[in-house]
Amino acid sequence: MFAVLLAGCAAPRQTSTKYALTEKDASKGVVVGTVFERSVFTPYGAYFYLQSPDKERIVVASGGNSGAYTIVNAPPKLPKGVGSTFALQLPPGKYQVTGWALDYGRANKRSEPFEQPIEFEVVAGQVQYLGRFDANRFMELASIGDNFAEDLPLLKKIPALSTAEITNRSLGVKGWWLPNPAGREMLQRLNGGSTKCEQC
Repeated sequence: MFAVLLAGCAAPRQTSTKYALTEKDASKGVVVGTVFERSVFTPYGAYFYLQSPDKERIVVASGGNSGAYTIVNAPPKLPKGVGSTFALQLPPGKYQVTGWALDYGRANKRSEPFEQPIEFEVVAGQVQYLGRFDANRFMELASIGDNFAEDLPLLKKIPALSTAEITNRSLGVKGWWLPNPAGREMLQRLNGGSTKCEQC
């Protein structure tokens, strides 16, 4: 179970660089998507943790992944925030998204696992879009949604993906709160006890 992590160094080790897509290998599969941090004020970083079949942790981040293209939303474009693309070339097998975290400077606040396993399968020779990994700093809430139409042009800027067929396999996760989230109580007050929202 994940808990709040207090550490002198806030940023986790970026193991995604090991799997960054440069040239396509037909014996492996590729998963792509975007990581976005919604933030009214300063975004400090959001991280999502993937787990390989042999239990290795792979980190993708809003602040840039190897070979990534930056996303910046500023008003009037909403939601306000920053993010980046990711493209990972991985051995075939079943993988999971096991957690996510927000960087609070000297400490990361990390999630518990989602209420049910978030699984995806990497298939040799295929490029699959997993979705927009969307972390809301104000609410301390995450979702993984279908933002394919908006993300595809950014992903196509990655040279190894410029002519690739990318299949939409969005994971469709909502309501992934951090422990003791700042936004849940406020949302309940505003919605008469309900926690319904775009990402819930």
